Amino acid sequence: MEYLFAYCTDKGPGKTCNQDSLLIKKAVCGGERLLLAVICDGMGGLMQGEVASASLTKAFSGWSEEELPRIVSAPETEKSLLWSWDILLKSMDGKIKAYGRQHHLKIGTAVTALLFLGNEYYIAHVGDSRVYELGERICQLTKDQTVAAWEADQGILTPAQAERSPGSSVLLQCIGASETVEPVYMKGRIAKGASYILCCDGFRHVISKEEMRQALVPFGAPDENTMKQRLNKLAALNRARGETDDISAILVCPLEENRRTRKNLPC
Repeated sequence: MEYLFAYCTDKGPGKTCNQDSLLIKKAVCGGERLLLAVICDGMGGLMQGEVASASLTKAFSGWSEEELPRIVSAPETEKSLLWSWDILLKSMDGKIKAYGRQHHLKIGTAVTALLFLGNEYYIAHVGDSRVYELGERICQLTKDQTVAAWEADQGILTPAQAERSPGSSVLLQCIGASETVEPVYMKGRIAKGASYILCCDGFRHVISKEEMRQALVPFGAPDENTMKQRLNKLAALNRARGETDDISAILVCPLEENRRTRKNLPC
């Protein structure tokens, strides 16, 4: 498997800094090509969210260099991976909490990591950034860990109401600012012809899932310049519609090495 990728990130108007942090790492481990994409959304309502998000992407970068090669060659790769991710995230939760106490700050970040390995993907998720699979349809692979999403699960709100509810911006957990953190892990098989996007909540507040799919699903052979242009176009559309939050996204196209064109298949 080969991977094409593109990203965009843009700080909100009037903000002094971008509190989002992104990481994309391609590597070959044990003869297997892989790609790791991570998006961390520092809490805009807290102090120094950029410190929390940057420290977590840095930790994932170090982990990918020091731990991932060992995990890929382990007899039980999936078990080793999830165990290692759990240690990483809970350790960083403790470190960010300690930093906050030392500097008298409340500090935190959402995080979503997506690892492509072989024919499968693995996701680690805390917060309300999202992973979508894009094909003839768009499928949301992650579930928001917000008050509104919980209310939708309980039947208190419809999914449409949950998207507009004030509770959609109230996180049930995030790294560094929650009493306890229990990351959600998932896996799936990479769909033929599909693309995958990680995005923070600012990227998808004011655009629909169908607008996202139509803008990003390639026709014919994809290329990274076109992928980036399309992400930037969606970011500009967000701004034109009044989005004030940071806007960040990572788009990944897994490609079979012997395939020069792609078909758009349902996810």
